[in-house]
Amino acid sequence: MNELIIKQANQIRIRRGLLATVSALALFGSMSRAKSAESDHPPVWIELGGQFAQEQAGQEAYVPAFIAASPFATPASELEKSSRASWDGTASFAFETDDGWIFSAAVRYGKTSRKKTANHQTAHASHYYSGKYVGGYDAYQLFRVKASESHTVLDFQAGKDVGLGSFGNSTLSAGIRFAQFNASTNVQAQSQPTNINGYGYYHVFRAQLDATRHFSGVGPALSWNASTSLFGDRSAGVAVDWGINGAVLFGRQRVNEEHQTTDNYKHYFRYLNIATAHGEASRNRNVVVPNLGGFAGLSWRAPNAKVTFGYRADFYFGAMDGGLDTRKTYDRGFFGPYAAVSIGLGG
Repeated sequence: MNELIIKQANQIRIRRGLLATVSALALFGSMSRAKSAESDHPPVWIELGGQFAQEQAGQEAYVPAFIAASPFATPASELEKSSRASWDGTASFAFETDDGWIFSAAVRYGKTSRKKTANHQTAHASHYYSGKYVGGYDAYQLFRVKASESHTVLDFQAGKDVGLGSFGNSTLSAGIRFAQFNASTNVQAQSQPTNINGYGYYHVFRAQLDATRHFSGVGPALSWNASTSLFGDRSAGVAVDWGINGAVLFGRQRVNEEHQTTDNYKHYFRYLNIATAHGEASRNRNVVVPNLGGFAGLSWRAPNAKVTFGYRADFYFGAMDGGLDTRKTYDRGFFGPYAAVSIGLGG
């Protein structure tokens, strides 16, 4: 009788164990399916893009003193303006962990160069002298400018999707931003300010400027990126994307520039150097540069890909020393339409 009771008790424990095992397997299976559904969103994303960036990149114009005697409009301030736009390339890598943390690295690079020339000249003058026409000299003004600029921005961030409920996703991130700007300018000018008679007395002025400017800085950065689906869901459809970013960069401005003007007086067949003015500056300064930017766009999403079109702006306040003989700060900014293609890996 006792053996029967023990056997029945064992059978009950076995049935309870089997039921518990089946329940655990069912629960694990449902969790696995949910995790698999979540993993439909790839954990790794690689993005490549480009921007047609309008540039804000001012500096003090080099206008030699002898230009005041010239009969022509001064072209220097226009010639020395930076290029209006550049093609910037971007690339980023992002990895999302199982617990929702997103680690990312991004780079942006752009470069512009330009050559400009302005050549102004009056009508040729002739003079009647000693029974014949004697050729005169034209008044003229010649400017040549060569300039180049480059910028590099690196970001390393960690963030988490805090969500927008049923409206979409929202990611807050913090990290480090590094920015570097380089600029170089060469200006050459020559001027003969007046027409003269056939006797051959006149002034020829010459000037030259060589300048290099640099900023590099690094500091803490914050960003907020959000997305709301218009059609479909997070894994497929069309969405509105937007975001803002800010940073404080601690860095250094450097300037090396040298300029010189000469006044050469022609007396018959001889040139006499009657005046030379020379100036140079070498400045090195620690600075704090605030940075603020943002973007907005539309994206088309598939489970493992995304294509984005939008408008993006990024400004660095007081980043460059654009002065000549004394320090004078100028902002750097990049703004314009952009496009990007993202590929998801894993999941």
